[in-house]
Amino acid sequence: MNMNYRNANPDDLAMWLDVARDVGGIMRVPDMDTNQSFLEYAKRKLEQENAIIAYDKEADECAGFIGFSIHNNSITWLGVKEKYRNRGVGSELIKSVLSLLDHNKRITVNTYPQDYLPGRPARSLYSKHGFVETVSVQFAVDGLEMVEFSIIPQDHSRMKT
Repeated sequence: MNMNYRNANPDDLAMWLDVARDVGGIMRVPDMDTNQSFLEYAKRKLEQENAIIAYDKEADECAGFIGFSIHNNSITWLGVKEKYRNRGVGSELIKSVLSLLDHNKRITVNTYPQDYLPGRPARSLYSKHGFVETVSVQFAVDGLEMVEFSIIPQDHSRMKT
């Protein structure tokens, strides 16, 4: 697998929608690739250069996407096509975004509640990268129940020397 990770641009919209079609069921939005609010979100992230694409050069296809917000210091969307899952693509996308975010402030992502079985791999992936559940009371985002995971900055002032 010869994977390339790069900043996505507006020309990559069709590939992002292809990933959205593949993951829409897991994300509880089966029509995500044709959903108007998702389309507007994806276009905005691409125009703001707040998205990274994983591209399989050998297969000549997109493997995954991650959207983020520098302003909010957060990951806003992550999707990896089924055939690329458990191959490190999601981890590399997260690492790419974490290298751009401010580790002196809380880094957040909204993800699935523990009782949503299809969302457990995403929860596990975020945990692997240092995220912990910080808001376990479920809240709705676009009508879907979510919880907040965060990477909390270390308070160096309280560390013993």
